[in-house]
Amino acid sequence: MKVLLSRFAGFSAVPLISFIAPLFLLPIIPNVFGLAAWGSVGTAQAVGTVCAIVAGFGWNISGGARIALSADDAARRQIFGDSFWCRGLLVVAAGSVGAALSSVLVPAEFRLVAALVTLATTAAAMTVVWYAVGVGNARVVLLFETLPVSISVALAIPLLLLTEQLLWYPILTLIGFLTGPLLLNLRLYRRPLPPFAGRRILRAYRANLSVAAAETIGGSYTSAPIPLAQGILGATASGQATSADKFFRIALFAVTVLSNTLQKWVLEVSYAHGRLRRHFVAFALHAALALIGGAALTVLGPVFSSLLFGERATPEIAVFLGFGATFALTSLTTPFIRNVLVPAGLNRYVLFGTLGAALVGVPLMVFGAQWGLSGIIAGLAASELVILAVVVTAGTHHLLLERRSAFALVAPAEGDIA
Repeated sequence: MKVLLSRFAGFSAVPLISFIAPLFLLPIIPNVFGLAAWGSVGTAQAVGTVCAIVAGFGWNISGGARIALSADDAARRQIFGDSFWCRGLLVVAAGSVGAALSSVLVPAEFRLVAALVTLATTAAAMTVVWYAVGVGNARVVLLFETLPVSISVALAIPLLLLTEQLLWYPILTLIGFLTGPLLLNLRLYRRPLPPFAGRRILRAYRANLSVAAAETIGGSYTSAPIPLAQGILGATASGQATSADKFFRIALFAVTVLSNTLQKWVLEVSYAHGRLRRHFVAFALHAALALIGGAALTVLGPVFSSLLFGERATPEIAVFLGFGATFALTSLTTPFIRNVLVPAGLNRYVLFGTLGAALVGVPLMVFGAQWGLSGIIAGLAASELVILAVVVTAGTHHLLLERRSAFALVAPAEGDIA
């Protein structure tokens, strides 16, 4: 338990800095550059989030487990090196496509800013967090992600205020996201880029294909509300959606921290030695987080949004209620995906659930737009019910099979009883 609490402290306090730091910068955009600029940045970030998920290619889900279960340091270095090239190539490709798309969606005066914001957001795919989770060392996050990103934010704030040039925000964000992985490469390989092994990288693409597809589909429909608000309801709605979405993403950080803390702890023992009990602890903690976090987002979200982004950029409480429900369902889903299905190689169920959620959620969001922004977010929450039903059913079935297998290994034979 002491080790678990230590990991929780490390994987909560350290990455929290990266999440808090932008809160000092982001309010500058709606208050200095206006609601249209805020909505354009939000739209570009939504597109960039999808591109980052495409470029991440499932490593955020599968990478930590692969690192945790690897044999030695050499194997871990090889996995990270392969992932660096796997993700880096996709950052260039997906980021270019996303930049072109976001520049079309926003008003003409914000096209260059939107393109750069999308590229910077796509670069978040190069995160080192999942590697740190796999090795159980939060200091890796501090040195190779938190510090570079925080320094870039600290530099961007005075430059935005002094020059009133919004371009500084995406430029410095891009630098912050790319600096950490390059520094980690220097530590692991003594060179800024790891060795390139084409066949292994192709195998990595194949191994992660189903997880990547599921994550991409999931990221697409969860990022859809802001572009849909921009296209259907206009700049004001997209700006308000951006404000609420920021607090939703910050709240999701709690889910990420909890799952990162628990993943290695759950997987480091076998079913015969208590893994099932640890699964139940993880489920209970995620359920508690679902209730507390969902309620907090609903009640406190409008208050903090008004304080930071202003009344005009803050949507009605029904929007935060929809995001709170989405948060709760996401928290309940996460331990079944991260700790049960993916480590067992049952990625197809994650894909099925996510595909079903997208097929249900996107039409519901479009249909719900007739009731305004709150209708769009209600469609988002409904989509999470679909993936929850699929992964809980598949995960529970797998756990029952593993439980029977574990008991069969320790049960005495008939001859022994006699």
